[in-house]
Amino acid sequence: MEPFRLVIAGVGGQGTLLASRLLAEAAMKSGLSVKIGETYGMAQRGGPVMSHAQIGGEVSSPVICPGEADVLLGFEEAEAVRRGVTYLKGSGLALVNRRRSPPAEVVSGMVEYPSRDRLMSLLSEVTPNIVSFDATALAEEAGDPIATNIVMLGALVASGCLPFPESTVIDVIEESVPERYHATNLKAFELGKRAFRGSRTVSPNA
Repeated sequence: MEPFRLVIAGVGGQGTLLASRLLAEAAMKSGLSVKIGETYGMAQRGGPVMSHAQIGGEVSSPVICPGEADVLLGFEEAEAVRRGVTYLKGSGLALVNRRRSPPAEVVSGMVEYPSRDRLMSLLSEVTPNIVSFDATALAEEAGDPIATNIVMLGALVASGCLPFPESTVIDVIEESVPERYHATNLKAFELGKRAFRGSRTVSPNA
């Protein structure tokens, strides 16, 4: 099989790295090979964070070449576009959290945060398959904004792109978080699935 290639982009403190590790564990549970690589910005919280994951197939490195990612999982809007325009392939899927967590460069005043119209326009030059929703609001509805990463995983599962079943992802989530957080995380997961299924591909002016 061809490897499934995923890029996860966000800022420190959003749980992007945990999401990549949960997916890696689900892949291994399914008997698939997996390579993951992570990069961090200068500051752990607020700095850019990116993960590459290659699942299945025969790959020797986690590094995804520009234009080869099947899916972009964007936890922060600007970071999603920054990575998506580089790594996502033309027919790829971009799942983007609309809640903004300005990267360190914006907070420091080094750059201005682009408008949503501008960001979506840039991303739409790469792929027409963009699903954008406020994943953090859904995590808050589930009971904990920190569960944004689980909302995004739910949306990813609902997309049908993953080469392993939903049940395996749920098993890994339950095994990886304390039992007292199971209900919150499973609700966040279901809300993410629902958001994807009720979404539409967005236009630059959405």
